[in-house]
Amino acid sequence: MIIFPDLPNVQVEGVEVAEEITLTLRTTSPTTPCPSCGTASSRIQSRYTRMLRDLPSVGRPLRLIMHLRRFCCQKSTCAQKIFVERLPDLCHPHAQRTKRLQQALCELGLIIGGQTGADVGSELGISGSRDTILRLVRQSHPSAHSEPHVIGLDDWARKRRLRYGTLICDLELGLPIDLLPDRSVETVCAWLLKHPSITVVSRDGSSEYASAIQKGAPQARQVSDRWHLVKNLAACVSVQLTQSLTQLRRAEQAEANTFDEQQPSPPRQSHPRTRGSETSATRSSSGANSSLRADYGTATARDEKH
Repeated sequence: MIIFPDLPNVQVEGVEVAEEITLTLRTTSPTTPCPSCGTASSRIQSRYTRMLRDLPSVGRPLRLIMHLRRFCCQKSTCAQKIFVERLPDLCHPHAQRTKRLQQALCELGLIIGGQTGADVGSELGISGSRDTILRLVRQSHPSAHSEPHVIGLDDWARKRRLRYGTLICDLELGLPIDLLPDRSVETVCAWLLKHPSITVVSRDGSSEYASAIQKGAPQARQVSDRWHLVKNLAACVSVQLTQSLTQLRRAEQAEANTFDEQQPSPPRQSHPRTRGSETSATRSSSGANSSLRADYGTATARDEKH
């Protein structure tokens, strides 16, 4: 006989291992309190079988087959005559999954979303549809913070480019708190009117959301969400840089033109004497000297005759 350490009144009667592991369990407590009046009863009315999904074991899905009992309430004034024994440490009433499996599915939904969480969970052996995961996420926010104060509004695609809804998140808890079927002014305004505690609403640039907040929560301050704030800042910086670059280029061109106008004309440069020109000059000088010598000789001969 195998007994769960955290469930002392539950014992394992059988184990089957195939593509999935199946555990057959039954309860052993002699009495069970009535959920309405709390009176302990030992009078069994009938038995029935309940099946639960649990976290996978050694890489295989785990299924629990619970053999439970129905009891008759022994308090004559109690309105509930017949009740089923419950296992509050293992699962919720009427649930098809254990508490730990529901918690795992909820964590997947909070981290990666409904459809992606369902796909990843299927690979990990944690079964759960998209709608189941989203329902668990909606039920997971703490009841102590049931009245939100700072919320965020954004649209989500039910069918891309055709149908859009509205996602509402509690920004103080970092959790989604509601999904609206559309993003119309009337729907969002009606939801805001039911939550007068809201003081700050973060939204995108939608005029419909702005109008809905003005009508449904006029006391709330509207702020831009972080993504659109960074996007608008980047656009403004880009425009400013483009204008500054254009002005710098114009100033640089104007300075270059002014510098060219202020520069003096370059001086005329004499051509350097080449070897050919030196030879020509030498020849000219030699010719001139020969002419002078010839003239001198003629003049001397003439003087001697006289």
